Amino acid sequence: MINEIGQKNYRILSYYFENKIKIHFKDLDNIFYNGFILDLNARKLTLVLKERIKGEIPLLLEHIKTDSIVAFKEEVE
Repeated sequence: MINEIGQKNYRILSYYFENKIKIHFKDLDNIFYNGFILDLNARKLTLVLKERIKGEIPLLLEHIKTDSIVAFKEEVE
């Protein structure tokens, strides 16, 4: 089950990674992240995110809520 979640998230995240689209998502603890994917590893099911506030963060793909992954929209002031 964990690998299935990781694989599903990998497929979704690979689109954003390949097209250099900034993303927004939540982890299983409802902590949200915004930024660009620097590295996405299919074998290890991991990513490194350049989070806009926290900097570079490594994450396990199975710890990301699949239905929360969307393109990040900057708020216009």
